[in-house]
Formats: sequence, structure tokens, C-alpha cells
Amino acid sequence: MVSELLEPLERLTISEATWNDFDAILGVLSSVDHEFVPPLTEGENLRVKVSRILNDRRRGWIKAVDGGSIVGVVAVIYHYRRPQLGLIETLAVLPEFRRLGIGKKLVQYAMSKLFQNGMEATLITTWETNVAALTMYQELGFKMILRKKVDGAYFKLFFTRSFEERAPLRNGFSRFWSRR
Repeated sequence: MVSELLEPLERLTISEATWNDFDAILGVLSSVDHEFVPPLTEGENLRVKVSRILNDRRRGWIKAVDGGSIVGVVAVIYHYRRPQLGLIETLAVLPEFRRLGIGKKLVQYAMSKLFQNGMEATLITTWETNVAALTMYQELGFKMILRKKVDGAYFKLFFTRSFEERAPLRNGFSRFWSRR
């Protein structure tokens, strides 16, 4: 039983997505759209969102691939609203691949890409109803900086993490993130 749970992680690869991944990214986002509060499609068409990020050299999709299929994605934006600030957004993992650490690996990879591209800090947002994401971001050393009511109904939480800060020791990646 335990080996069945670990099997996906043994074959998992994380890398930058390309235009060849468009349909698979769209498929992942479409399959979890209803779980976002509010749904992703409430803000914009998913085809437009995926295309907009793939078309902009200051943005990108990162994918988690298991057995040849994309099972999770996250978007990154370089120089978000000010130089040296990166944004991580739209983290999505297929339901059958959750609770295996894939979301955390996607965020860590996104953080490393931002760091490698000169970002000094990263911003990440989620809705206060997403308890799993809130827990993960805090475990990765993010600190909540803002709670904002959106559309009179939802609270969006903003977290930040400087690459100069050390991650909690239990993370295992704390030395990786510090600039020494």
C-alpha cells in the first residue's frame, strides 16, 4: 500500500512548460476550476490565461509530469509590479495526485526559478478557504502580509518570502534558498 502511494513521486519530474503543453495545462486547470473559490473561469477564459502566460517572456508555466502526463502546474511572473519581485500563482494539482508533495515541489521549483532570475522576494496569493495551501506556504517560510476582501464575498490572502530569509529548518531546503 505504501509503495503505491510513493510510486507517483518516484517518476515525477518538474520542469518549465512550453507551447507543446498547452492542452495538458488547460486540461489540469479545467479539471480543478470548480475547486477554486471563486472559480478561475470567473476571472478570465482559461485558454486566454494559459496563452497569456506562455506568450510573455516575463511569465511561465511550470509543470509536474508523472508517467508522461502533466499532473500539476503553477505559473510564475518575473518582475511583478516592481523589479526583483516574483509572483507565484494558479497552483493546481489533479485530485488523484494530491497529498503527495507535488504542490510543494512545484512551488519550490518556482521559487528556484525566480531566485535564479534575480528576484529578491516572491509573492504568493490564495483564498482563505484553501487550508492546504495556507499550511504549505507557511511551512515554506512565507508570511502573510495582507488579507483583502474581493467582490464583497471572498478574502484573498497575500504572502511574501524574501530569498534572504531562512526557511524553517524542518523544510530541508533552507540552505538552498539562502544567498551565501
